[in-house]
Amino acid sequence: MKESSRTRVAKVLGVIFLSSLAGLLVIKILQQGVYSSKLGMNIVIVGKETMALLLLRPEEDVVGWVDFPRNLKVKIYNSDAKYPANSLWSYGVLVKNPYEVVEKTVGLSMGVVVAKTVRIEAETSIEGVLKDLYKIGLKTNLSLKDRLMIRKFLVETVASKKLLEMDMPTKIFEVQVEPDGKEFVSFNSVASLWTKNKFVLESILSENVDLVVNNLTGQSGLGTQVARQLESTGMRVIEVKSDQGSEVTAGNGCFFSVSGKYPFTESLLVQQMNCLEFGKTEQEGEKGITVWLK
Repeated sequence: MKESSRTRVAKVLGVIFLSSLAGLLVIKILQQGVYSSKLGMNIVIVGKETMALLLLRPEEDVVGWVDFPRNLKVKIYNSDAKYPANSLWSYGVLVKNPYEVVEKTVGLSMGVVVAKTVRIEAETSIEGVLKDLYKIGLKTNLSLKDRLMIRKFLVETVASKKLLEMDMPTKIFEVQVEPDGKEFVSFNSVASLWTKNKFVLESILSENVDLVVNNLTGQSGLGTQVARQLESTGMRVIEVKSDQGSEVTAGNGCFFSVSGKYPFTESLLVQQMNCLEFGKTEQEGEKGITVWLK
């Protein structure tokens, strides 16, 4: 009788323990995410043979949609090679890092900040995104919390006809012809002027931050490319330099220090640009943010 009672107690304790673990897991999942109703974001949508950019602007209560040309070629972010944009995902899978390949390549080539990626099985469309966001096997680096919140916002926006479909102007492309006669396009320097007008985040713009980009990677032009990405959000880049003598934390990647208070800008740098903050000061007269690329 005692043995049976002990067994029941052990089972009850086991159930309580497992339930607690499950509860903690659910809480962790629901706490994770980068989507915010106060800060917009751009998401690359990768389809079967097409690509698009989804612009979420909850602070303005609007959603933007931009289709990429089928014959668009972009320079892989860590290579000198140019690939068709619609083959970026396949290339990323081969090098076992599809999300980084897609986001950094599109972001640097176009001059915009790309936060996340969604891979759908059909051709790119807002309907396809709505349909697939709930799928368990969806290929995306969005958290479950993000997927639920984004889908809710998309449903409300589409229902109220606040979907803004934008065409890329021909002036932002350079047209080239391959030896076999096939024509393709790639982004030119005018693209960054277009993105400055179309991809601004009001919450970032309102903070009126001055920003310095210090490129320590040795990659020529990377500082300017990242500066264009940041300027597209509404930040004001006042200097791009390569000061090897400046002090910065150890390691490689993106780092930044802050003088003043810029909560939305800091959030974007951390959550959407994957930068690490390593310093903060509140000195009078010194305001702004310095970004280091290593």
